[in-house]
Amino acid sequence: MCNLHISLLNCVVKKNVQITHMFWLDPILKPLARLCVRKGWLFPEVEHRLRCAYVEAAQVIDGAGTTDSKISIKTGLQRRDIARLRGESAPPDTKRHPVAEIIALWWDDPTFDPEGIPVRGDGASFTSLARSVRKDVHPRTFLNILIENGAVSEIGEQVRLNTRSYRPLSGSDEQLAYLADNVGDHLAAAVSNVVDRGRKYDMAVHYKGLSESAISQLDQHFRARMRQTLQELDTMARDIPSPENGVHRFRAGGFFFDDSDYEAKPHDS
Repeated sequence: MCNLHISLLNCVVKKNVQITHMFWLDPILKPLARLCVRKGWLFPEVEHRLRCAYVEAAQVIDGAGTTDSKISIKTGLQRRDIARLRGESAPPDTKRHPVAEIIALWWDDPTFDPEGIPVRGDGASFTSLARSVRKDVHPRTFLNILIENGAVSEIGEQVRLNTRSYRPLSGSDEQLAYLADNVGDHLAAAVSNVVDRGRKYDMAVHYKGLSESAISQLDQHFRARMRQTLQELDTMARDIPSPENGVHRFRAGGFFFDDSDYEAKPHDS
């Protein structure tokens, strides 16, 4: 009787620990849910992507030779669903956006002056720059996107580079792609530290009880310092010789969060 009581007690304790752990997902899931609702992504669609992620995670942990039964035990998904999900094709790997590549080359290559280059010409012109990145897209198409974005100004027959980095238009698919890549890699680094005893850099400083003026000062300081650091990393990475068949990649970034966008708004839409 005593052993049964202990077993039941252990079961209850284990269940309570698991429920407590679920609360730790809320800070991750709430911003994701906000994005999904604002973009009109219905729950069944998001649930399907989560099922796919569960199956992929189990396969990565146990190796490609793992069975549907073992994945079912680890994930709680039905075997028939696992077999179907494993048969779905994986999304293609994302590559650096060609517009971002044009800006990076324009800034780093001394042949192309950021202060101004001709729109057309066989020499150091925007046409030749764009064609060095993509030959299947007309250079004017790239130029129009950069002008609309504010990254480039066109003055007569000359174009001037206004920024060192490409910022996608708000709400665009390109911006969502950047969000997915950046947040995904940041979360992957943090998860590695928790479950794999990784040593990825993931540090932050946080305070509360601050005024709007204080937040603004801290934000401006952080942006200036991070811009300098990221520019130095970008230049350093480009100058490091590496073989064409290199298998590793990195992403470094920073974020500054304040809760002004999360205040209760009666007509938030």
